[in-house]
Amino acid sequence: MDENPNRPDKFQTTSNPELAASWKPASPKVSAVLLALFAGCLFFAGISTVVCQAIVQIGGWDESLMSGMLPADALEPERWKMRFLLGLRHFATFSAAGFLTVWLFYRGITRPVPGWADYLQSRQWPSWRTAGLAMLLLLVSVPLVLYLFQINKMLPLPDSFHEMEQQANEAIKALLRMDHFGEFLGNLTLIALLPAIGEEIVFRGVVQQQLMRRITNPWSALLVSAAVFSFFHFQFEGFLPRLLLGFLLGWLYWQTRNFWVPVIAHFFNNGIQIVGQYVAGDNSSVVDLEQDIQVPWFAALLSLFMIGVTMRLIRKQ
Repeated sequence: MDENPNRPDKFQTTSNPELAASWKPASPKVSAVLLALFAGCLFFAGISTVVCQAIVQIGGWDESLMSGMLPADALEPERWKMRFLLGLRHFATFSAAGFLTVWLFYRGITRPVPGWADYLQSRQWPSWRTAGLAMLLLLVSVPLVLYLFQINKMLPLPDSFHEMEQQANEAIKALLRMDHFGEFLGNLTLIALLPAIGEEIVFRGVVQQQLMRRITNPWSALLVSAAVFSFFHFQFEGFLPRLLLGFLLGWLYWQTRNFWVPVIAHFFNNGIQIVGQYVAGDNSSVVDLEQDIQVPWFAALLSLFMIGVTMRLIRKQ
């Protein structure tokens, strides 16, 4: 005789409809989900690193590509090699690890457990108005983001952090030198599409949603998840502006209850500079918004006001 009263099939086959309707599956523990995510990211990052190292060795590629080093005057073949290695590692570390975590805990094999798409809230595509307002929110935040970069540069940081930031900026400037439309599409995929999907699964789909289960105040959960998002970029000269961007993306997810809204906004935010650089067609120099543009305080204040106005419009949807 089965002594387990919590079996879902026992409630589903019972003749008491009220009892069957009242049964709810136990939610996974927040700590278990977050630990699985962290372990998955580390595992897939390690696997992808080994695969990339093998590709570099077999192909006879420059070993410096493995450390993310790419001079600003790198030739097109070297740029494509870097795109391939970075794309593979990013896809494995974020998209694969994040989706596997969601699938393991919310795969919905036993009903009435909701499926992983229900958990991510990704079954429905947002309206064009909602998507447009989400992109507008990121657009009006640009002056405040750049102003926060200026503040961030005033903070004392170890020399090693500055070196990491300089190395990352050199690689980005090299990748943004696009000789043809193929390189433009490659950059959109690497810099805009992959982060928009992978990072949103990890930081909004898993980290934020799990923190909101644990932390009573949703605003506190948004702030903590945004801090985690900014920290794990490991580019601390831009910690404050990425904190703001992470907060806005998290707010979009929370308010719209649609996974694709922050994905669209994330893609739009990352794709602006790529499109601008390609349309300008000037490969002799790459505009660095954080370094080349100084934003006055009143522009940042106006940006903050416009963020509030746009958020209010989104809430009315």
